[in-house]
Amino acid sequence: MERTRTRGKYSQTNNWRNQGNPRGYLPQWSRKPDIVFRRIELDTKFFEGQDVEGIHLLTNFDQVRELQVRLAGFSKGPDDFFPVNWPVSLTTEYIDKLTYSPYVVAPKPSGPRFLFYVDSHGGMFLENMTQHIFRVDEDHAVKMISFDGRPVTDTVLDGVFCKEKRDDNCNGVKENPDKLTFVIRDAIRCNGVDLRSMNIMERIAFVKDEIIKPRLDALKNSKGSDLNEAFTLDIVEYLEANEAKSYLCAGFEEHYKYPIRSFIFFPRRKGYVCKTNYDVFQWAENDDQQCSFRLRIPKRIKETNEAELFIFGPNCEEIQWETIQLTDELRKLDGCIIDCRYVNRSWEFVKQRFDRKIPNGNRALTGKLRALEHPVSRDLLLSTLEN
Repeated sequence: MERTRTRGKYSQTNNWRNQGNPRGYLPQWSRKPDIVFRRIELDTKFFEGQDVEGIHLLTNFDQVRELQVRLAGFSKGPDDFFPVNWPVSLTTEYIDKLTYSPYVVAPKPSGPRFLFYVDSHGGMFLENMTQHIFRVDEDHAVKMISFDGRPVTDTVLDGVFCKEKRDDNCNGVKENPDKLTFVIRDAIRCNGVDLRSMNIMERIAFVKDEIIKPRLDALKNSKGSDLNEAFTLDIVEYLEANEAKSYLCAGFEEHYKYPIRSFIFFPRRKGYVCKTNYDVFQWAENDDQQCSFRLRIPKRIKETNEAELFIFGPNCEEIQWETIQLTDELRKLDGCIIDCRYVNRSWEFVKQRFDRKIPNGNRALTGKLRALEHPVSRDLLLSTLEN
């Protein structure tokens, strides 16, 4: 199936990006999105399609804003945007970087991304990508006790929520398969220690020693119970890139206990950076690049069979990028953020995004499209990593 980039109309897609001065030509603009967090959307769900007992949306605006600023301070990132490390798509243009310096790799489970924050008093909070904050009730708190018996506090973990495909656990501890699992992919702080200067292997090892190993030991030896916990914990395993064959072999994704979105490659020797990081790559089989847009149905046309897809452009404005065939399902999503994939010279709707409040920006979107134009096959990736 051909998946090359469409040739957009002059009012769309690639022309506005090629102008030396965008003031010389202005594409169709949407109203400026409210990127600064100004109000709490009371209908915001923690996990779409499942009610989770013991987790509630925090509705005190001042407290929410205080936590946003605090988490941004921990990561040394912006307080008006979800303050985490963002990878770029791996393409044939970038793949040689994997041979210039040591890299490590881990599977990225599919699910909404959160920051899990435990404050100095043991209070537990979760920030999603729209910067809404959820509180974990005290009687549903996740048990995190160090080997010395002290509770783990002052911690910020970066991960995704998902459900296990199977009811067994590779760590040898059987947990409740109906519960969500917070799969830790990275960490900013742990037990009061700033981890940003450590490399990814050191950060993961620190979290394992402080949280995961004591927790598994307590559950295995009946020192604690997870029955009332709102969710369970797990952590990804990073391998040296030249050992990635075990992750990329046929059948791994089928037997891995979580649905896999992609694989993440981190530089072995660099610390945590809160921004788009052009040294961190994500790779997915078959180049299934999903892009986030804001869907808008034109009001100037009485009867239309097309809707408009907007991206996040310069000066915090949203710019029309392309169009999509309008369906009955999409008619209900006017103004919403949706994921689409580019197939056979057109955009196809995938799903509504409840965990985003703005669409992909130009840089992220063009990066994903370049990954379609310059795909990295599994064979090429493996042969590169062997070097």
